[in-house]
Amino acid sequence: MMRHHTPEEVRVRAIQAAIKKYDEGCSDCSKAYLQLAKANGATENEVRRAGFSRRGFMRFAALVLAAAGTGVAAGPLLDIKTANAAVRQSLTVSISGAFGVDSCTPPDVATTQNMPLEFYIAELGGTNNSVGCFIPDTSVACGADYTHGYWGLSGPKSSTAASPFAYGQQQAQAAVTAWKNTPGIGGLTIFADVEGGFSGWGAGASPKDSAAVLDGFLAGIAGAQFVPGVYIAASDRDAWFPSTYIPAVPFVYWVAGGPYAGTMCAPCMPDCDTLTPVYQMWNDAVQQETFAGQGAVIWQYWLSGFGCAGDYNYSPQSGYQKFVPAPPSAIPTSIPPTTTPSAP
Repeated sequence: MMRHHTPEEVRVRAIQAAIKKYDEGCSDCSKAYLQLAKANGATENEVRRAGFSRRGFMRFAALVLAAAGTGVAAGPLLDIKTANAAVRQSLTVSISGAFGVDSCTPPDVATTQNMPLEFYIAELGGTNNSVGCFIPDTSVACGADYTHGYWGLSGPKSSTAASPFAYGQQQAQAAVTAWKNTPGIGGLTIFADVEGGFSGWGAGASPKDSAAVLDGFLAGIAGAQFVPGVYIAASDRDAWFPSTYIPAVPFVYWVAGGPYAGTMCAPCMPDCDTLTPVYQMWNDAVQQETFAGQGAVIWQYWLSGFGCAGDYNYSPQSGYQKFVPAPPSAIPTSIPPTTTPSAP
């Protein structure tokens, strides 16, 4: 006798399928699964939790859910939490490090509610599916020496080169060329943005080949006298790369989202402190994240899909001229509080 799935089971599987189909490049398939999830009671919060590490998917899901009549605006996927950053000088907790933004975050959004704008990581382009997220005014606001870049790295399934390593090198050359041709970017760290939306990753790509592509990119960036970095979500890191992966050269590990992302006050709302919880969560837990023996250097703690129309980051480094690789943290992990103030 066939067992009927509960609405909860249907929506969980539908959301997972929506993310998978989006990563595979089938937007219509992903849309259909999102609509199925919504029809079975999926909330915006469920979609957010499942897809928080995928910026492209979050934006896509927001548009689909808005069109489905959920009342969600196309910008934020969630109702914005009451928030925000008190001016740093007024805080009772001493905070070191730097706060910045990335991608398509304009300066008025970056500095909303007195948020510090101390570094910017812009999109240089991508081998496939680039969205051109470089905002010159944001670079001007924080200075060229604090403006770095990332490249949408395609995985081995999209390779047009003789080997996965050569494909990574090819993409590194394109990233360096884009850096040289983009006025306003003076920071010497160039990141690989590794996520499904840039194609070629995931099912059908072996961990060995995925590591070879990334190695080719890292070696190519380092060989051009830049500092290589990697932006990746923990779920993709664990699924796509060997657990024993040792990189060709050290890199700056930029942590994408994670379980604490979006749990602090939203950067764009008044009367609440964003900076202190971010700093505490970094010290208590996020700095423990590692990838291929590299310690966390930057944390993207707020994604535009959460609201506020921007992507916000923290780093214990200043980002002046370059971020540098760090060894894994030796500080024991504790569980930071994630309680968010209620909306007025």
